[in-house]
Amino acid sequence: MKDKYDLIIVGAGPAGLTAGISAKSNSDMNILILEKQMRPGNRSRGETLKFDPFLENKIFDPGFIDKITVNKTSKYRFYSPSNKKYIEIEALQKRYMINWHEFINALVEKAIKNGIELQVKHEVKELIFKDEIYQGVKGVDDFKGFEVKSNLLILADGSENSIINKYGYQTPKENHLILKVIAENVNFKENIVELFFSTGENMPPGVLSIFPRSETSAEANYVQFADSNAKDLRFWWDKICSEMPIFSDRFKNSSILHFDIARLPFGGPTLDVLVPTPRIFLAGDNAGHVPATSGAGLVSSMKMAHEIGKIVSEIHGSGEIDKYFSSDTMKQITKRLRKTAIYRDLKEKAQVAVDIRKAFFKTLITPEKIDEKWDTFIAPTLKNAVEFF
Repeated sequence: MKDKYDLIIVGAGPAGLTAGISAKSNSDMNILILEKQMRPGNRSRGETLKFDPFLENKIFDPGFIDKITVNKTSKYRFYSPSNKKYIEIEALQKRYMINWHEFINALVEKAIKNGIELQVKHEVKELIFKDEIYQGVKGVDDFKGFEVKSNLLILADGSENSIINKYGYQTPKENHLILKVIAENVNFKENIVELFFSTGENMPPGVLSIFPRSETSAEANYVQFADSNAKDLRFWWDKICSEMPIFSDRFKNSSILHFDIARLPFGGPTLDVLVPTPRIFLAGDNAGHVPATSGAGLVSSMKMAHEIGKIVSEIHGSGEIDKYFSSDTMKQITKRLRKTAIYRDLKEKAQVAVDIRKAFFKTLITPEKIDEKWDTFIAPTLKNAVEFF
């Protein structure tokens, strides 16, 4: 590891790796990515996505996504909280269920092939400033301290990190617990994504989803829209699997292969702060680059990170870094990012998600009232939002 780099990226997830690949492909920058885990992608970010040409035009080789895809479907079924009502929707795009480790490994290989340095088990604990201008980072590597300087920094270390909170940077307001399970021996007969709603009567308010990965395996997610303790999620998972109609039929005899709890943003992108302070950018979960309608933000976080990488490479190439970080110029950078198609899409989805959650959890509230309005209000609302699924 050198003493100084042009760019340091904290976090070797999809956003951090993509930002590095983008910055390097547009410049000759010396780039270091620091990852606190033993390997990138040690915690699965998610194993479903909607295909976007961006993935193979800018990042992977043509045909790569199909190679790592284990299943596809465009069919969705939404159940009312009582499970007495449902609506089936044919999405405009297919949902791809992928192999996460092959996905992240390909990103790592691309980054390294492009000349980006990656250091694992390096946790950043502190940022270095001089006269309020960013200079570098300090952290620990297997209990040994390290310090490394850089001209620019991208924080892409997820919504569960201490750095952005330590320095008071704006982060998404809605960060909710999400339980992710991959299971075998799942009982279903159709290749369809199923979603269930809880209004908070018998379990905390939230959304459960099932993504079929094969005829007998599936990924299941449970997002709680309440202030809950992560330790309680295992209790609720067991209760759901044994008591919730339909869902319990799917999982009562299943074997869990993977079980993880994390926090993800569900309120859309941060509205103002993508460049919280001179020389520092936010990307990925900590900037809300996840669609609020689904929480499946692999592609959206990568597309936003790609835009940030391009801007960072332009700043480096100018040879006049500080001129880009006057108050007015920082606003222009933020405005440029907010004008991108992906940012506008994230913002629009955030509003749709707000409307749907308001209907379920604040207006109708009880399963009985939701069933009463299902055919005339809820089902049409979901159908009209088909482009977002």
